[in-house]
Amino acid sequence: MSVEPTFAELLAPHATGGAAERLVRYGELLERWAARHNLVSWHGREDLVRRHILDALAGAPLVGTPGGRLLDVGSGAGLPGVPLLAAAPSWQGVLLEPRQKRWAFLRLVVRELGLSATVERSRYQEYDGGPFELVTARAVGGTGELLGWASGRLVSGGWIALWTTEDGERELRELAGWRVLSSPLPSLSRGRLVQLAPCFT
Repeated sequence: MSVEPTFAELLAPHATGGAAERLVRYGELLERWAARHNLVSWHGREDLVRRHILDALAGAPLVGTPGGRLLDVGSGAGLPGVPLLAAAPSWQGVLLEPRQKRWAFLRLVVRELGLSATVERSRYQEYDGGPFELVTARAVGGTGELLGWASGRLVSGGWIALWTTEDGERELRELAGWRVLSSPLPSLSRGRLVQLAPCFT
């Protein structure tokens, strides 16, 4: 009978130092809570790391400069916001999540990982904070409405990053008034990381 690898073993090629410690702790919390609550879909630690944590870390270049502010919309289990903040401790974050159990989980995660973040129990339409260098969302519907709302929460030169599908990327490229960059996600789900900046010309 094979022994399942630890989160430390799975994450070692992708993070070091404090970031690795925070991501390992996050994986452990996800695993524990997912046994009782429907936070994310996964089949074993390797799947959890590959499909969720590493996919979120695909956005790490967006938090490469120090001292920014990130808003994670519909944060759910903390994806992609928690891995990004774990990898960029100089950034401050706001995790928006209206559902009570997920909100409670995120508060625990922020405390346990020592993230510079707050957790707001709110739908994005009801939130009026900002501005932010980066607004993120993963598997959040109504992207047209979300983009319209988020564009007013960005600093000049800020980005919106959406974790979506290939079909979702095609729909985003058809929207007027946005500069769009796209890259594949590392998982096998044929997902895309789409970065959008409003055009003011």
